[in-house]
Amino acid sequence: MKTSAVSVAMFIAGTFASPINMNIARSEQQQVEVPAAVKIQLRHTEFAAKRDGGDNSYDRHGHMTYYEVGPGACGHDDSGKGDTHNIVAVSSSLMSGQGAGDACGRKIAIKGHDGKEVTAVVRDKCPSCPPGGIDVSQKVFKELAGNLDVGKTEVSWTFI
Repeated sequence: MKTSAVSVAMFIAGTFASPINMNIARSEQQQVEVPAAVKIQLRHTEFAAKRDGGDNSYDRHGHMTYYEVGPGACGHDDSGKGDTHNIVAVSSSLMSGQGAGDACGRKIAIKGHDGKEVTAVVRDKCPSCPPGGIDVSQKVFKELAGNLDVGKTEVSWTFI
């Protein structure tokens, strides 16, 4: 049985939140104000649906490049971890404010053009990346592209 995110939000909000005005329009575009704690729960629910027989869709697409990881926008110094850790920098547009943003610490699933999949943790922002582009540690790049000589490749990815 498949359940929409709106149905899950209504159930969770009704179960865990104080009364919320959830006046839902009867149109195709339904909007619901959901408390932040519920949004976090929904992220995990949506990922579980994708990985447990759902559509397995990757909602973002773009170029993947690699960089020498170091002190990142999320407040961690990852110097020397480029060959041993799966680290990713996402577009500045996906970070809120300056420094640490909503994306910091979140995992993403990355799928290469040949179907290989890798997960990585957001530890930095990439000011030169377009919204779908990502910059990854050398370890991630080698796992998906085979070697660093390629320099840039197309990938699909999603927050998990």
